[in-house]
This record gives sequence, structure tokens and C-alpha cells, in this order.
Amino acid sequence: MLILDKVAVITGGARGFGKRLAEMIVERGGKVVLGDILDSEGHSVSQALNAQYKRKVSVYQHCDVGNFGDIQALIDRAVTEYGVLDILVNNAGIGGSVPWFESDGGSLSRTIDINLKAPIEGTRLAVRYFIENGRPGCVVNVASMMAFFPVEFGPVYGATKSGVVNFTASCATLALMDPPIRVNAVAPNFTDTAMARDVPRNGLLAMNGILTVDEVVLQMIRCVEDDGLAGDSIKMLPGRSPLLHNGRKAVASGVVTLAKL
Repeated sequence: MLILDKVAVITGGARGFGKRLAEMIVERGGKVVLGDILDSEGHSVSQALNAQYKRKVSVYQHCDVGNFGDIQALIDRAVTEYGVLDILVNNAGIGGSVPWFESDGGSLSRTIDINLKAPIEGTRLAVRYFIENGRPGCVVNVASMMAFFPVEFGPVYGATKSGVVNFTASCATLALMDPPIRVNAVAPNFTDTAMARDVPRNGLLAMNGILTVDEVVLQMIRCVEDDGLAGDSIKMLPGRSPLLHNGRKAVASGVVTLAKL
């Protein structure tokens, strides 16, 4: 999908991947609707883009993806402001700076809500919109290399990201619909973001290296622009070329492609 003239909704759009992705999408001629709980930073990102391009290429709206109504409201805002939705990026996520067993149940539940349930719900809402309006569409999820290898300090985080990879692969057959809907994911290792800086100082960052934000965001762009990707997760490690995960993806059974809403 060419990004030119497309409208993208980005959760977690106030900083990190979301902010840089918004900049790259607008550079390519698209428009962005940003959602986050960091309202001051989110408004600043949107206002800076509009000032740079001297037109309304971005809007910001408060969005706590743990509240599913906020996700629907963000999609509705895209349609209200720009008439359509073309791309949804489920970027919002949380990590955790304490050992999981020292967290309370509410904190662990919120990790699952934000990192796994919210991308599933966002994808569901976007797919319904694309089908109901007869439009092709793209969804980009954010997983992690921790989906593929266990770490002792983040089993709950890793479990949510494993779920994102499996969910993304299970959406592969949506690309067989007419028009097609493609769902893909990036799965970076530690990246130079605020979340990575919360990782316990146990030598992991020094041992494994760290990705730049631009390296990851360019692969998010690839998830949109490369029409050959469907149900794929792009694995990313510092100093190595991005690699498509070779795990199984859903195969067509007719259940999805023949479904009618």
C-alpha cells in the first residue's frame, strides 16, 4: 500500500516509535491521527507536524487503549477529520521496571490489557471498518523478540508479545479478501526508547546491543508498503538484517474469506 494520501491511526503516538512513525508517514504524503495518554507530548507532536507542513496533516486525541471505547473513538476521529481509515498501528505498550512477582495482580492485568488485548481489539475494529466500507487496509502490530526467547524478568511481557505474534499470523488469510486486509508485526529487540531504559541494569543491553528507533520504524513502514507481507512478523536484532519469522501462518479454510458482517 502506498502511503501517499492515506490516513493512519497510531496509538502510543506521543513519543518513541509512534512519534517517529507519524513523522515518516507525513513525509510520505499521508495523514496521521495520534492517540496516547501523554496529552501534552501528543498535542506537541501533532502541532509540530501541522506547523512544519503548513496544513492539517495530524490530529491528536487522548486514548487509553486499556479502555476499548477510546480505540473506537480514535478510529471515529480519523473518519471525522479525514473521511477514511487506511492504516491502524497498534503501537501503545508497557513494559515494567520491577520483577513480575513483585507486581500486584492489577499491574499484571494492565500489561495484558495494553500489550495483547488492545491490539486484538484495535485490529478487530479496523478490520470491521475495512470490510463494512469495502476498503483495503493495513494493520501493524508491535511485538518483541521476547516473543521468541524467554527472559526471567519479563515473563508476562513476553507472553503478551508471543500472543501478538500468534494473533498476527492467524490474521494472514485476511489478505485473501477482496479488497485485501493485511495484518503484520514488527518484533524488535531492545531499542533506544523509554521502555528499554526501564530494563534492569543486568548487562543485557550491553550484551545484546540496542536498535535505533529509525531502524524499527522503517520496518513498520515496510509492513504497510510491502504488499507481499501478510500475517508476518519481522524479527530485529542489532547488527543483523531484519528477518521474517518462519513460523506457521493461518491457511485458508473459507471461514474468514466467505464471512459476511
